[in-house]
Amino acid sequence: MKSNRILANITGFVAIIASFIFCSTAFAECEGPCAGQTNIAASNKLNKLGHREYDRFNYIGAATYYSKAIELNPRLTLAYACRGDCYHLMGDCARAISDLNKAIELDPSDADLLADRAAEKLHLHDNPGALADFDAAIKMGQDHYFIHCSRAKLRLQMEDFNGAIADCDKGLAQFPQTAALYWCRGEAYEALGNLPEALLDYSKAIEIHPTHLGGYEKRAFVNFKMGDIAGGICDFVHSRIDDFPSLPTALLIVLCLEILEFTPAIIEVKSCLR
Repeated sequence: MKSNRILANITGFVAIIASFIFCSTAFAECEGPCAGQTNIAASNKLNKLGHREYDRFNYIGAATYYSKAIELNPRLTLAYACRGDCYHLMGDCARAISDLNKAIELDPSDADLLADRAAEKLHLHDNPGALADFDAAIKMGQDHYFIHCSRAKLRLQMEDFNGAIADCDKGLAQFPQTAALYWCRGEAYEALGNLPEALLDYSKAIEIHPTHLGGYEKRAFVNFKMGDIAGGICDFVHSRIDDFPSLPTALLIVLCLEILEFTPAIIEVKSCLR
């Protein structure tokens, strides 16, 4: 226990020293080349140093440089956006949104910033706010696959099933081999009662991503609803393979039938096993 406390103290001390070095380096590197130049030029240099640390996956160091750049030039949109990305990667969505708010205030025509803020709002479960940002970004002409994919999943959660299908269609038009969009559209079709289309989408998703066992369970229940009991049982058993890797196939089938409460089928299978 004592060694753990010593290690924790050393780690904390190293973190403090590292932060001091980052700040000192920022000014040291600007005092020479940037001496006599305007604050804007100095802030741009600090911003580039932030990019350097970002590329090294040193997000704390990068955020430190971006903060110093903002101190010198409070209207540097890119520094707010980049620091917000650092906060996102460090798991601080609230601060990321705060920086994105400022970046959008400075450049309200940047659709990418709106899409980034929408993604942050999703992490904070602000679905209406995220939807508004996605809508605004698309109205500005941002037609990227990422936006349609994200908004499709959001619309599905908000039970806007037709809207989810429309976004999935647009996303699949750009990237037709995206299993996640077929899952999403299949769920929307299933919720609307269009089981044949749901079955087609689930099957396509499984074709693209056959190791995603949860997809077999989705298709299993659509098969059951459509009266294909054998197909449903087959898919359901497949979805449970990883849960019981050492169980013989025949016993796994019986277990799945018990889970599904298919009593007549259990009796029939057990009689065949005797």
